[in-house]
Formats: sequence, C-alpha cells, structure tokens
Amino acid sequence: QSSPRSESDIRINYWNPSQIIGASNNISGSGFQAQFYSLDGGTTWGQTYLPGYGSDAFNSDPTVDWTSDGTAWSSTMGINSAGTVLQVRMYKSTDQGRTWTYDATISGSRTTTDKQMVWVDHSASSPYKDYIYAIWHDGAPAYMNRRNASGWLSTPIKVSGSETTGTAIGSDVKTNSYGDVFGFWPDTGSRGLYLVKSTNGGASYGTPTKLATTYDSYDIGVPAFNGRRILIYVTAGAYRTATKNLVYAVWTDLSGETGCTSASSEPGSSTTSACKTRIWFARSTNGGTSWSSPVKINNQTNKNDQFNPWLAVDETSGAIGVMYYDTVEDTGRKKTHVYYQSSFDDGATWGTAVKVTTAQTDETSSGADSGNQ
Repeated sequence: QSSPRSESDIRINYWNPSQIIGASNNISGSGFQAQFYSLDGGTTWGQTYLPGYGSDAFNSDPTVDWTSDGTAWSSTMGINSAGTVLQVRMYKSTDQGRTWTYDATISGSRTTTDKQMVWVDHSASSPYKDYIYAIWHDGAPAYMNRRNASGWLSTPIKVSGSETTGTAIGSDVKTNSYGDVFGFWPDTGSRGLYLVKSTNGGASYGTPTKLATTYDSYDIGVPAFNGRRILIYVTAGAYRTATKNLVYAVWTDLSGETGCTSASSEPGSSTTSACKTRIWFARSTNGGTSWSSPVKINNQTNKNDQFNPWLAVDETSGAIGVMYYDTVEDTGRKKTHVYYQSSFDDGATWGTAVKVTTAQTDETSSGADSGNQ
C-alpha cells in the first residue's frame, strides 16, 4: 500500500507461536485499522482491515492479543468524522486474523477516550485465565475494564484519584500467574508514575501507588523527535512464583544529570545539548507495594537519545526484554537504530545492548519529524 502506517502493535499467540497478529493505524488510507496476520511464524503475512462500526469514520491506537481458544483480539479507538467522539472498540477474529467482527464498546458511555492498552491473562494457573483487561485515559482520569466469559463490565472503573492532577495518558496493563492485575499510568500534572492492583480479576482495584517521579512531563523534544516529540509512557510487566512477586516498569525520561532535570533543559532541536534522554527501569519485589530507585539500563557517555521503549516478560522463565530506539550511532542525533536488552536476574542487572536493525531510520529528510514520524 502507499498510505503510511503508524502506532503499530504485534503479538505472538502464546499457545501457538506460529500464529502472529499485528495492527497499525491506516488513517490516510481507508481510515479503518489495518490488521496483519501470519500463520507461519512471520515468514509470510496477509493484510485485512477492521470493519467500520456505527458512526466511526476512522480508527486509531491499535492493540492486539490472543486467548487460549485461538481467538485473536484487537482494540481500536472508534472516532467520528468530526473527531469529537472517541470510544474504545473491541473486535475479535476466530480465523487467526483473516476476518474481524465487532465485539463491544468497552469504554461505556465515555466519549473522549484515548490511548488504550489491552492485555490477556495467559497463565494456566491463574483463576482468571483468558480474562481480557483494558486501560485508557479519558481526559484526566484513568479507566479500566475487563472481559470474562460473560462479557465486558457495563461500566468501566475509574482507577485514578486525586493523586492524578494532570492527564493519565500513556498507560499499560499486565497480569501475573496468580491472576493479579496491574494498571499503570503517568500523570502529566504531578509527574508521578502510578499503578493500581486488583486481586479479584479486575472487579475492583486498590488505591494508586506512586512508583517513581519523572524529571520531564508528558513529552520531550530531541533532535530526532522534536516535532511529534517523545511521549513519556509506562511499559510494564509482572512475574510471580511461590518465592517471587515481581512487578516492573520502564519509561523514557531525561537523563537526570546536572542540567538535565526539567522540561526547560530538554535538548529540543539542539544536537550539541548536553541534555539527553535515557531508558529508565524500576522494580517491585513485593507485588507492587514498594519500588526500587529507578536506574538507567544503558547510560552511554555520548550525546545521544533513547526513546520509545517496550518491555516484555517471559511468562515461563521470568526473563525480561526491553527494546527502544537509540541515536547513538549518529553524532547528528537524528538517525536511529532499534536496540534490545535482556535481564535474566529479575532486573538486578542488564546485558549489553544488542542492535536489532540493519539500517537506520533517517529523520533528516524534509517532513520526517512532523506528522509523518
């Protein structure tokens, strides 16, 4: 196709790794979300689209996952032509992503929703196996919903409170093998990163806990990303056994060194700025009650920027993987490679960054650092 894709998500079927689904925005094409599927471990791919629903004119913000019966799931923002009504839709596919049907509007009566994330409880030992969880923000507050065998809750649960003084944009949701549910979000007002926990399958959630405070708020300008700008969001994971109860969080922020601790010091378009962004990591060893001091997993000495991280936890072994963009090979701070780092000791230490890509993205071309980013 000739129309750009953006804001992609991808998920391997936990129970059948040869099956993979992905999704991307297709706003400048038909408007409706592009869906990708592979039945041979990613060697070949097919493409289809979500069907429109109601008055939706286009979709945005894709997420995908699988339940153990082989059903593929995809959420999207259903947006009207004026861009004034935004609702979280859920779709499903019973043929490994070839065709999709509407399942539900999971945001209830909320009509200014944004940036949802979805996760399926994959654990055979969980009392809530195959429950689907979603989190999003609606202006300032963070909301969550869940789907069990009976369907979605009719009314989403507001999980943020007075601690969130700005907008709860950039959230994530994950579960562990005991069925504990964790919802995460950053607050653009207080600069706090918060989480809530449910031990009853998402029927209710506890009081929000602050896991860290960021230096910058909401977004950060760097030479490779000064138009669209880096979003400060949380990507998270959880792992629990009879002897471990671990929860993890990763995000992008300023490096925190002298002269790089507030929004006023972000590098913006300056390639010579001593201020830079880094990938930060924090963990809890007691199920999210308390958190370690955040650390940088790859603090190079260069004037480079790291951004757009994503974290995954191996649900069998507990190994952790983090990927992110890094401009470390370009002194001009505009060309990026994707790097990957692993931890095999519950996040206590991190291995050397491994370069995944064989060619850099090039943000020096005209218009690259705008809506085309």
